[in-house]
Amino acid sequence: MAHVIMNPMAASLLHNHQRMTEIYVITKGYGELGFGVPEPDGCYHQVAAGSAYEVPVGIPHMLRNKSSGHLEHLVFALPPFDPADVHLFGEKRLAEEVRPLSLPEVQECFDGAKILSYAFPRLDLSIAFGWVINNPARRKQPHYHKKITEFVFVVEGNGFIEIDRVRQPIQPGDWIRIDPETEHALINEESPEDMVVVCTCSPAFQMEDVHYRR
Repeated sequence: MAHVIMNPMAASLLHNHQRMTEIYVITKGYGELGFGVPEPDGCYHQVAAGSAYEVPVGIPHMLRNKSSGHLEHLVFALPPFDPADVHLFGEKRLAEEVRPLSLPEVQECFDGAKILSYAFPRLDLSIAFGWVINNPARRKQPHYHKKITEFVFVVEGNGFIEIDRVRQPIQPGDWIRIDPETEHALINEESPEDMVVVCTCSPAFQMEDVHYRR
């Protein structure tokens, strides 16, 4: 996983990968993710915090920051990123069609958070862009998974992660791996602001793999 910060109005070069599939997750800012065969085809999709897109093997793509602030995003590469598998398209461009911003409906998560949920069946992977709310009524007991490995990236806010009954403070930029059979919970109890996180599950999240200690 790469955490990328793009300068205002910057753009990446149009490129593809012959072996890697990528997932782009926008964490801050506003921009346009373009992908498809260069002109006359291809298009751009408006993206903002909470957007997530899969870019399959072989598909040309690029990201451009359309704001006067930073555009921050995570890029997941499967298999792991290989700089030798970056192929540029020179002066070729995508068609300038821009599709409007589209985000999934907000869901109430079993652990008390609110999430935007994405599933990537071909990769057996799921991603949730969520926010942990400082509200004791929403706080749930820690849980664990028997099959799932979970990765948590902290986008904004401060709080705690409880791992096997041990609580540790977390802050923006932290990246936490949670292995199967590890009891865990995200906690926001000191800040009035929500703690924003990206949670990635491999294999994909299933409610049947949520378990509690007796």
